[in-house]
Amino acid sequence: MQANDSGVSPLTSSPDRDGTPSPEVAQARWPFWGLIVAIAVFLVQAFYLRYYSIDDVAITYRYALHLAEGNGLNWNPGQPPVEGYSNFLWVLFLAGGRHLGFDIEVFAKVAGAGIGVATLALLFLLCRRLWAPRQYWWFPPLIVAACPVWVMWAMSGLELVSVSFFLVLIIFSLTTSPTWKIRLLSVGLCGLSLSRPEGIALAGLFLLFAFFGDRELPRSRRFAVYGVPALAVVICAAGLLVFRLSYFGYPVANTVYAKFSTSLPSLGKVGSWLFFGLPFLSAYVLLLCKSPTSRHRFVLGTALVLVIWQMLLVLPVSIVMYFLHRYQIAFLPLVVLAVPFALDRISQRGRSLAVVISVLVLVWAIQQWPAVKASYKAERFYYGRHQCVAERLARLPGRPLIALLDAGRIPYWSDLPAIDVWGLCNSYIARKGFSTDAVLREAPGPPDVYIMSVDTQGKDAIPRLGFDKLISADKFFQEEYKLWQVCPSDYYYGYAILLNVDWAARNGLGDMLSK
Repeated sequence: MQANDSGVSPLTSSPDRDGTPSPEVAQARWPFWGLIVAIAVFLVQAFYLRYYSIDDVAITYRYALHLAEGNGLNWNPGQPPVEGYSNFLWVLFLAGGRHLGFDIEVFAKVAGAGIGVATLALLFLLCRRLWAPRQYWWFPPLIVAACPVWVMWAMSGLELVSVSFFLVLIIFSLTTSPTWKIRLLSVGLCGLSLSRPEGIALAGLFLLFAFFGDRELPRSRRFAVYGVPALAVVICAAGLLVFRLSYFGYPVANTVYAKFSTSLPSLGKVGSWLFFGLPFLSAYVLLLCKSPTSRHRFVLGTALVLVIWQMLLVLPVSIVMYFLHRYQIAFLPLVVLAVPFALDRISQRGRSLAVVISVLVLVWAIQQWPAVKASYKAERFYYGRHQCVAERLARLPGRPLIALLDAGRIPYWSDLPAIDVWGLCNSYIARKGFSTDAVLREAPGPPDVYIMSVDTQGKDAIPRLGFDKLISADKFFQEEYKLWQVCPSDYYYGYAILLNVDWAARNGLGDMLSK
């Protein structure tokens, strides 16, 4: 599957080892209908899930908005900057869209759909180069497009679908000529390195594995083919490091400090991902044992190494941040790459058996629709309540300092200075851990407004979340903060908006507080 060094576009040829198109591949029919069906399935689900987002995504939107407006990468303009996002390149991308005049949320959704289609098309080309003319070579894009979790995160407004694209581009590059390999790897690896905090570790392992595993290139040639992309990654990583140290004052994103723990809390989540990927990963076992060419083993082995490495990297992530395969789903296009080989082997025992197995594989990919629909419904529920709070905050005079755990939509929509109680956008809390002192007494506090999620029972508003319960039990908080409104007030779950007594008195709101 290795191309010659002619510089011919990798998208227009499917060469064999000696650099010439194999007769089988040259004669293979392009079942464009397979790609069309995959894209159609993706777009139908994307349309259904077009309003899906999680509260975290609005943190990215807030940073992109401030950058586009000339306020820098700041959570609170005018205060010391803190890197409260985990997707540097995506923030720059969204800021660029906003600078061109687009609404950030709409731009993120449209870009997610567009990059999703591009990823499916590139995966289609990769599978053709790897597996044509095997009967099921076009099947992996359909599996990915049918997986509602992948589509959900593509439409979430976050960067995960762009990570998928860079991953497929990296593996696709391994099937191209040395010239194109250098070009595509440089783009793919730099994009991956700038997209996620773990991207640099993924790029580094890939380069190491590919350099020693690509036996079809002489060692002297490998230094150039993999050395140039490695240099590009080093330049990107060094540039980002220098920027962080000079701008934020620390080497990695603040979210790394806030989300990670040495107790490996996401072990169970990774286990659920392994269970979901079992039928797809089983195809890898068959391929690595039975593959007729070393080239297939190298390309697919490299993809599998990236999948496994990612599972290890995210073990320390807080489980609160890791639901519905959030930190693994971008790797789904790599997980399913070996499926055509397995189905081809099964078809040798009977075509009907292969058809049945392929249907079961699709059903397995779709089987998380109930969980996706539940998550979609829940997020729309929270979306409405966050809107209600933002509308109430707009009635307050001036620009009060707010503090809250849901540090996404409410700070983004209100654009008020905010203390992130969770610590994603607060470097003190991220490093020292949560404490009432950190929220109420450290700079820039105490907040003028505290917003907490509550259960509403009659006239009582009972905090739902642990940090809010700790805050509400603090003696200083009890003395200095009084309830202003519960939003909405006609349902069992809402948000309590509490005002600092002194701030409320200065702004003529003292009589509106509960006694």
